[in-house]
Amino acid sequence: MTVSHWLCCLCLCALTLSVKAGVVTYTVDDTTVFPNPERGFTDEISGKVSDSKNHLLVGNEDYFDRAGDRETQRLVVLLYNLYNYKTKALSTRMLQGFDDDMQVLRNKGYKCVLRFAYSESDKRDATKERVVAHIAQLKPHLSSNADVIYALEAGFVGEWGEWYYSANFGNESQQLNANRRAVLVSLLDACPADRFLLVRYPLIKMQYLGDEQALTSDSAFSGSPRARIGHHNDAFLNDYGNDGTYGRDGDGPDDDPVLRQYIAAETLYVPNGGETNVENSSLAQSVYANAESEMRTYHWSFCGAEYAEEVTNLWRSSGIFEQLNRLMGYRFQLVNGTYPDAVPAGGAMPVSMTVRNTGFAPLYNARTAYIVLCSATDTFRLALQSDPRRWLPNNAETTINETLTLPSDIVPGTYHLYLHLPDAYASIADNPRFAIRLANTNCWDGTTGMNDLGAEMTVPSGEQAVPYVTAPDTPRKILRDGQLLILRGESTYTILGWQ
Repeated sequence: MTVSHWLCCLCLCALTLSVKAGVVTYTVDDTTVFPNPERGFTDEISGKVSDSKNHLLVGNEDYFDRAGDRETQRLVVLLYNLYNYKTKALSTRMLQGFDDDMQVLRNKGYKCVLRFAYSESDKRDATKERVVAHIAQLKPHLSSNADVIYALEAGFVGEWGEWYYSANFGNESQQLNANRRAVLVSLLDACPADRFLLVRYPLIKMQYLGDEQALTSDSAFSGSPRARIGHHNDAFLNDYGNDGTYGRDGDGPDDDPVLRQYIAAETLYVPNGGETNVENSSLAQSVYANAESEMRTYHWSFCGAEYAEEVTNLWRSSGIFEQLNRLMGYRFQLVNGTYPDAVPAGGAMPVSMTVRNTGFAPLYNARTAYIVLCSATDTFRLALQSDPRRWLPNNAETTINETLTLPSDIVPGTYHLYLHLPDAYASIADNPRFAIRLANTNCWDGTTGMNDLGAEMTVPSGEQAVPYVTAPDTPRKILRDGQLLILRGESTYTILGWQ
């Protein structure tokens, strides 16, 4: 290289054919139980609401602050019993009470699995006309509170809203008759478009769609009814195909392997969860240890922590509870990452990361992953194109190779790199309790809700040269004062230092 070329390169700002990159290998954390949004063990809070007692959570806020299970939870099941409204419209006071409860969830950093019902111990639910009218009243309130609703269970029909033992929709039946179909149509309309509607039996979804084709990757997250209907199983581990969950309602075996395969396949793209209802001690002893393999196969993202105690107490005493608590839902961990040492303002920033999901399930509700650059005075966020919902479970690894573009007005300096997975809703996006924590050591920043990538990158000022390597006679693109200069070398170029 001639002296003139050398001096020219030292005074030019630089850059472009390539930048040095640093590789970071991460230490995974396979032992710590910590909370993450939209997954894990849950408790249920339920009760009859009325004009005079129109809340489930207001006045009960200390529930979220108790020690023990609360310390690892970010999800609660809410069941609003509409017994007092079976023959009349929902009141303004009742609907306001619902909105107030949703605000409690925001304040406490929780989301809910939501259900409405009319009956607990008898078959006397409301008529189809009343149910459809109530759903229409609830629609705007579901929409305005979608940020803290993880999923809506179909509910309304039968005892506990579990679509069985019903006076108005066919007793002891899973069949999707005209009245049940009308409720499902109304629920799909009222459920926020970016939230899932969970049905109690796979047969309900099959009959609604008119086929037994499980949802696939190609049609997942499309917004169609097939892509929006998920599942809940409130008879987990019980006999007879989980109390008919995997049955054909008298038209086939109590435990149909076709239905099991259907759930196993499509719960890669729609949620599945519920509770065990095993109350027989001898059965509990024989099935409690099956929980991990069943949850892994059917991709469970949430489960009741208490009911039924015959099983959940065995989980706790045997130590299985902790394992399930770690792995239920998603559990993302970084394996390695490669990041550039330096990139100029407006320049290309190549990023490569490998993410492993050791959990039983994927992430289901949409959110964006960001690379965040933080200096002592400035913060810049760059969105990744990789969809975290596609980071599949059961130890699958996803490699992310993307080239980001730095803002042209980014302030020169040294930036630390973070991975941030905030909630998609602006109302809670800045709350770290709604951000996703990675299962790596020395990674989580609970104050910001960001994950430390263990890497730094420099954005050089106009008088700095960024390291690069060129081959003989290879044109070099160099940016200076907003103008792109192309130089051709006369001999082999080596890595330039900093001026």
